[in-house]
Amino acid sequence: MQRGNASYIKKVNQKRILTCVREEGSISRANIAKKLSLSKPTVSTLVDTLLVEGWIREIGSGEASINGGRKPVNLTFNPEKAFMIGIDFGGTNVALGITDLNGHVCAYRDFPTQEHLNNDLFNVIKQHVDIMKKELNIDSQKILGVGAGIPGITNIETGIVKEAPALKWNSFPVREKLKEIFDFPIYIDNDVNINVLGEHWKGVGRGKNNLIYIAIGTGIGSGIMVNGRLFRGSNYSAGEIGYLVTDRVYADQYHPVYEGYGFLESIASGSSIGNRLSELLGKKVTAKEAFDLYQQLNRQAVEVIDFALENLALGIANYVSLFDPELVILGGGVSGSYSIIREQMVKIIDRYTPGTYEVLPTAFGKESGVVGAVALFLKESDTLIEI
Repeated sequence: MQRGNASYIKKVNQKRILTCVREEGSISRANIAKKLSLSKPTVSTLVDTLLVEGWIREIGSGEASINGGRKPVNLTFNPEKAFMIGIDFGGTNVALGITDLNGHVCAYRDFPTQEHLNNDLFNVIKQHVDIMKKELNIDSQKILGVGAGIPGITNIETGIVKEAPALKWNSFPVREKLKEIFDFPIYIDNDVNINVLGEHWKGVGRGKNNLIYIAIGTGIGSGIMVNGRLFRGSNYSAGEIGYLVTDRVYADQYHPVYEGYGFLESIASGSSIGNRLSELLGKKVTAKEAFDLYQQLNRQAVEVIDFALENLALGIANYVSLFDPELVILGGGVSGSYSIIREQMVKIIDRYTPGTYEVLPTAFGKESGVVGAVALFLKESDTLIEI
């Protein structure tokens, strides 16, 4: 029992030291001991282990300073000690990346989902990962594990996707499928959950522990972080903002854009905006084209988008009144038009909420899902890296 306790304390202190080195960028052994209130011999022993294992490096010569005595050798984190694979399963594209321990995307690939969905999807994923490993000149021993995001309700314990309409998956054993191609630890979660983790780690949510991330694209979903932890709900379906009803009168005419999608998605998602405007104009219009027409003050575009924005803002207002977040982050395709819709959206949110809430677009580009998936892996796995 005592040996077990000693082993546990050693690992905890290793994590603390490694976190300290990562946060400081460059720090001496003596300053680590002072900062963490650990004895110098304890720090020295644990640092030696971390050096041998390659988690940290020494920098500086240790030569005498101008005041005499030896200049301390500083320690710095080695982000290339190991790498991780991030996978973002989207209804349109699958995004793949290999990152270092700092979340820097060292290699990236994406490919169309629907072309491969019903036949060789997982083999194509493996092929792309193998190519990226070759590019980076790393082998499987350098890979810590895999994180993956799914656009649907996902049981993180069993690895089964209960429902993902964009992928036409129902009770789909995605972890099992990934284990057939990867011999690594694998963690999966809903795609907006991984996005809120990525924003908290490396994005605009850094330093904030109460966040809501709302993705507005083909559908509308959200991830919720409360006190630094994901709130998943009792059935892993917390954050299904797309099911909110924001217009009682219009709800009588509710017809989902796609099977399995909710009311708010049917009037305020990118796909619903494009579909509704296409019906009015009698020609196919994408969400991006709809926002271009909106800026040109096209009457039908203004009608469709103003209605969508009002309902979206009402949904967000309900959300923030319940959770009182430090920040609301908008992601997904529609977030690219945030500068166009910001003023109107914030005005409605402020009108119906008890306080003023900050709403910002994500700062991530196409790599957001990869970074989020890697953040999931680090959050859930038992490694020395803590985020």
